[in-house]
Amino acid sequence: QAAKELLELSWTKILSQFNLQNRTQAPPTKFAPPTYLTDAKLSSATEALLSKGPKFAPDLPVSKVDHLAAIHQVAAVIPEQERQEFLGAATRSVCYHPAPRPKASVNIRSAVAEIREKNLKLLQADKTGGFVVIDDEMYKMKAKAAVEKNFIAIKKRPSGSLRSKLKELCVELNLPKMKNLVTAPANQYLQAFFAAKTHKPDVPLRTIVSERGCWQKHLATFLQKHLSDVHPLQPYRIKNSQELINALEPVHTGAPNLDFFSLDIEDMYYNVDIPILLDSVEEAITEHGICSFQNSSVVSLSGFLELLQLYLKSTMIEHEGKIWIQKSGVCIGSCLAPILSEIYLSYVDRTIQVKLKNTSPECTVVRYVDDYLIIHPVSSKVEVIVASFESAGGTLKFKKEDPSSEGLQFLDLRLKKTNEGVCWAFSQRSEKPVLPFESAHSKAVKIGIIKTLITSAKTKSCQHSATDSMKSQTRRLLSSGYPVERLVSVFHQLINPKATTKTPFSRRIASIPYIHNASHRIRSIASRYDTKVVFSSRFKLASMCNMINRQEAKPACEKKHAKPFRACCTEKVYPIPLKCGAEYIGQTGRCINDRLREHENEATSRTDNPIHPIAVHANDYIGCAPDFEGTKTKGGHRNRHGREIIESFLIQTAENNVSSASVTLSRRELEFIRPEIEKYRNSP
Repeated sequence: QAAKELLELSWTKILSQFNLQNRTQAPPTKFAPPTYLTDAKLSSATEALLSKGPKFAPDLPVSKVDHLAAIHQVAAVIPEQERQEFLGAATRSVCYHPAPRPKASVNIRSAVAEIREKNLKLLQADKTGGFVVIDDEMYKMKAKAAVEKNFIAIKKRPSGSLRSKLKELCVELNLPKMKNLVTAPANQYLQAFFAAKTHKPDVPLRTIVSERGCWQKHLATFLQKHLSDVHPLQPYRIKNSQELINALEPVHTGAPNLDFFSLDIEDMYYNVDIPILLDSVEEAITEHGICSFQNSSVVSLSGFLELLQLYLKSTMIEHEGKIWIQKSGVCIGSCLAPILSEIYLSYVDRTIQVKLKNTSPECTVVRYVDDYLIIHPVSSKVEVIVASFESAGGTLKFKKEDPSSEGLQFLDLRLKKTNEGVCWAFSQRSEKPVLPFESAHSKAVKIGIIKTLITSAKTKSCQHSATDSMKSQTRRLLSSGYPVERLVSVFHQLINPKATTKTPFSRRIASIPYIHNASHRIRSIASRYDTKVVFSSRFKLASMCNMINRQEAKPACEKKHAKPFRACCTEKVYPIPLKCGAEYIGQTGRCINDRLREHENEATSRTDNPIHPIAVHANDYIGCAPDFEGTKTKGGHRNRHGREIIESFLIQTAENNVSSASVTLSRRELEFIRPEIEKYRNSP
């Protein structure tokens, strides 16, 4: 008991001294400005915004509809017999305690407009985590060089022959669901975007491919699902830094005659040899068991390999009005790239293992993704070891890195050679700063960041380096604006952890945007109904890249309607006027012309017992007809629940309406959102 009291007293004294020192010495929160690859400069306000990094979530205003939409989004996963009780409790809590106004105004649109007016582009840095501002001419030049490095331009725009071949193959392999999925997407080619390699001379760009909205995505997802069950033997692969520490512990002390270096595979995805890759996949499936694989995938091995080969041939991108096909390898950004590279490298690792047993059997080798760490006796010939890797790698190219005066970075550890062996300390792999404390993320996220960094510094550093590593992580947190009081509180929790009961697992999960002062209340109430609520960011600064770099505004609708009733728009609430003065109010997330066409077909269909409200109304009031061309929009929302709330308010407060609301709002909810939605009713 005396020892416990002494420890507590000492800890209190240490915390008070730490608190006092850092209150006076903590530097002001100032972030590095974006990297400029142009002579043009941005305003101080825009530069300050971009300096916070792509992961930063600004504190934007939240509408009252957003509050109620979050509640109804959670209610949708709660059983119907408990739903009304949850809605009542959550609505009372949110209506009485709405989110406060943002402390500082952040004008994203003005920043985007300024960058576009100056004819600039905005990119994310590949490893440093910041933004890069580049002028349009240089962007086009660097983007063209990046594309030409790994792609070849096709003179004639190819037709959909690959998609047609895939449909035929789906029929042959009895995959009707896959055939329907690949038929739907409108995009024929993959889309490319770029990241800036600020850690390299002249800052070249890296080409990254997106499968979103393309038919290739559905094929890749199918292949990924079944290849993830295949686990080939991988003699060198490690999953995380803890496995690396396990390999380093035997050489921590008592091994003075050791040295180490790393080998990095350059542009691994693009340098994968496709014929060898297909052979590796076939061999891996054979080792896994052909019968069990065919039973789970419902296709033969030859059919699966044919699907994979067709996917690898379909990696064509559209850039600057031209179609480019990849020279070799797998696209960066493909969901299949990681698993295919692991299968490929598993056989490269086996070949390297055989060669090293003959030339350098005393070497210790580990691999994380495309980086190898080689620990060897000083007497070993390094050139022989490197030659073994190069001969086994085939088309892969290796780049050797030796330890510097500060050591060698591998994974998230910094390795240093000492007189007794090898020491290691936790150190981030890249120069990315910590998420700023003022970002509009939940408190739990920020506490989790502190705990992760401090715990990693303690558990992922050897006894000789733990103190320096913890000091380094503390400085990073302070420089990102984390208050000393918050750090002290988390330190205290880590040193004196409280016994907590394990939260029972909930099968019902709902994801809602994080709203300060409201989301936590909703989550707390949902937990009473065995529902787990997780938070997502409403907007991150990384989204500005697409807003700025987009060549032209995205069309509201990609369809060519045979009979357009009005201008295309999506995610809207709309009233359809009737000749008698009444109106039908509805909502849709699709193009409004698609929904109006469906209304027209249902309202004009000649049936004895119509069920559509417009048709029922027309039977009661002879001569009354809808004016679809006169349909206007009365607000909208990206979230279906938000649109249903606006629709319900307009219906419940309308003087003459013939439609039924999707949800019923309580009087409290109606009064809560009334000031906000009345403007929709009065809009032209």
